Amino acid sequence: MVGHGQIRCGARDGRGRRVVWLPFLLATGLLACGGSDATRDAGPDLTTDFGMDVGADVAADVAKDVAADVAADVAMDVAADVAADLPSPAADPQALTFLRVANGAVVDETGRQWLFRGVNAKYEHLFDVTFSDGRTRNEGLPDFAFWDAPETARLGYNLVRLAINWSGLEPIEGQFNASFLELLDQVVDAYAAAGVYVLIDFHQDSYSKEIGEDGAPYWAILPQPERLGGPLWPEGGLQCPCGDLTARRLSQVTMDAFASFFNNTDGLRDRFVPAWQTVAKRYAGRAAVAGFEAMNEPIAFHVGDGFKALDDFHVAMAAALRQVNARHAYFLEPENGIFAITCNALARPTPFPDGNVVFAPHGYFGNCINLPPNMNTFDEVYAGLKPVLDGLAATAASYGGAFVMAEYYLQMGGDGMFGFMDALLALADERNMGLAHWYWRGVSGNDNPECNGAGTVYCLRGDGTWDLMATGQEHLSRPYPVAVPGRLVANAYDRDTGVLTFRFQAAGGEAAPLVFLPAHRFPAGAAITVDGAPAAFTLAPGTLRAALSWNGQAGMHDVVVTPVAPHASR
Repeated sequence: MVGHGQIRCGARDGRGRRVVWLPFLLATGLLACGGSDATRDAGPDLTTDFGMDVGADVAADVAKDVAADVAADVAMDVAADVAADLPSPAADPQALTFLRVANGAVVDETGRQWLFRGVNAKYEHLFDVTFSDGRTRNEGLPDFAFWDAPETARLGYNLVRLAINWSGLEPIEGQFNASFLELLDQVVDAYAAAGVYVLIDFHQDSYSKEIGEDGAPYWAILPQPERLGGPLWPEGGLQCPCGDLTARRLSQVTMDAFASFFNNTDGLRDRFVPAWQTVAKRYAGRAAVAGFEAMNEPIAFHVGDGFKALDDFHVAMAAALRQVNARHAYFLEPENGIFAITCNALARPTPFPDGNVVFAPHGYFGNCINLPPNMNTFDEVYAGLKPVLDGLAATAASYGGAFVMAEYYLQMGGDGMFGFMDALLALADERNMGLAHWYWRGVSGNDNPECNGAGTVYCLRGDGTWDLMATGQEHLSRPYPVAVPGRLVANAYDRDTGVLTFRFQAAGGEAAPLVFLPAHRFPAGAAITVDGAPAAFTLAPGTLRAALSWNGQAGMHDVVVTPVAPHASR
């Protein structure tokens, strides 16, 4: 397994793609090679000791211990902010209510902070990679199935980041696809009924299916290109220079399309707003929608003053959101061309103008040149990722937003990434950082007939059946505080004993704490104490979320969740 942080010539990122921006940046002179002796894959010798210091100013400003700062900053200003007009603590603690961001935390209408443990999903028709003119589709996708939503909840996920494409919604400018919206309704309704929040993500990879994988409609590509089409996987696809996603990402037509969009050429950025507002307005009254994201992995580094152009886009899309939707959060990502290889994101000099904002970068750490090579054990991964996540937490704070890593990769088919899983989860717990794994189930990319290398939770086998990647999923599924009254102060899971401990500061009057109790970790049940006293709880059978007995007490509270019998070894 390639170490997380080890850059190799020809290496692949977390979704089976070759490292994308490295050769481009080398060729353009934006990145220079040094003289390290780090290990390589086959191919030309490249080094990991690059002379890149993008984001160095950010790193210099990062606090020594963001987690400690967060804990020290807990208390009554946050609790007071969410305490006004709270319903009775007798309100259904299992219900999904509207979420918003308050003082860097995602909080619901009952005054509880939610900790996202989510997964990404993409489905046929909503993720638009097909062509009506006979061209071969870009990739295979599953249809949404009746079991997707309840199974997502059963496995412990409380958020699904649902990828949709502009091209599927508005294939002809000004004409919105009614069947697309009806399917989106069905999917959102199903996840809501299962107790899972939905983040609606306007996804793109290499700008558009016409020149890349997915994203914008053909009419929104400027200059208008020749249509490519053809499969992206297995690698080779088209017999042309753009036969795979990496080549498409680096193509001039893709870079020109991004430049036209962020420069607002012919009002192109403004012409995205009707599609954006159509979806945002449609779900303005839906509590189970966690928020909206305007663009996945935006590329603007090559645009004149590209970082400002991207920030202007985020400001404009947040403002457009508020014109039709007053309640839902705006999720945003940093510029991805540079971020994908540095894992550093520039801090914002002033808070984002919309306070209901979530900073949502991605975590494909195998590409990061700032990380040490050969990170495999818990200690190696923890030490390597800690300064990276501290820096990202500081960037999130500079926006005045919550921090959710909206994509990260895990190989689910074996135990090779257990050290990485444990370390990333421990670091996320320390920072109250949300997570969303890439991805739920798919029929291309890392999937294969044996499924042992799959990065998806469910893998399509050669015989057409879907197989749960139980080894990885059971290790990933562990108890966690789903929602806590007031503000989460501390949270830790002991992987040796199986004991979960967490602390929260309550203002008083919030709904009851919720804790996820996976069955394989608690085969004989759980013993839960609150402030040292045994606590009764009610377990929802569909979500395995335990609502603790709660009278809405104010103050600092400690919860300990212990398996009655020895916990599962995985």
